[in-house]
Amino acid sequence: MPRPSLVLDSTLQGIAGLGGIAAGAARGGVSGQICAALRRAIVNVDLVPGTALNESDVAEQIGVSRTPVREAFRTLLAEGLLDVMPQKGTFVSLLDRGTLCDALFVREALECAAAQLAARAPEAERRTLLRIVERQREALRHDDREGSLAADEELHRAIMVLSGHTSAWEVVRQARTHLDRLRRIASTELRGSEEALHFHDRIAQAIVAGDERAAVDLLREHIRQIEGFIDRIAEIHEDYIA
Repeated sequence: MPRPSLVLDSTLQGIAGLGGIAAGAARGGVSGQICAALRRAIVNVDLVPGTALNESDVAEQIGVSRTPVREAFRTLLAEGLLDVMPQKGTFVSLLDRGTLCDALFVREALECAAAQLAARAPEAERRTLLRIVERQREALRHDDREGSLAADEELHRAIMVLSGHTSAWEVVRQARTHLDRLRRIASTELRGSEEALHFHDRIAQAIVAGDERAAVDLLREHIRQIEGFIDRIAEIHEDYIA
């Protein structure tokens, strides 16, 4: 499968904005900031799947030595966001079907259980979901994709909080990391945010009504719908999917 040989200068220029902050930090802080910047660029698909990354190029653009960049690369490799291909280099990982399906499995198991419990929370607390859905609707009305995606995540986290298992959100959040890359592409190319809003409205209404079964069934359908994005995106960007 073909991969670009060099990361685009325009993309690295965006990461280079970190340089002024990193310069005054301890080495571990520099590595962490570089890692965060690269992770954000990967998840936001500013660095598309398959993009080649070179330690020297990144270090030069940011204005640091190669050591903290190397440390950041190691962290991202462990997270599955970068791949090393012997004799070829380091690349932003492709969207792996197996990894995405595992993440969906985790989300379905935990979030559906949470939705059932959320429907039993005090009604005044449940009604906060309607306000979050309205924020997402307003964001889409103004073509604010970032605001829509932020409200999307806020809704799912709020359901976990209502369930009484807030700490389980971290497991879900980690599962969402790779899915977020998929969602970013789907949001712009497949109007996935509009489809998500449709489900979010119905899920929120079911939880507010205390209808546990409907809430669980709708959330399960919503999560499984994301799986359908994989094949649809593969048709548009064959080189993004492993």
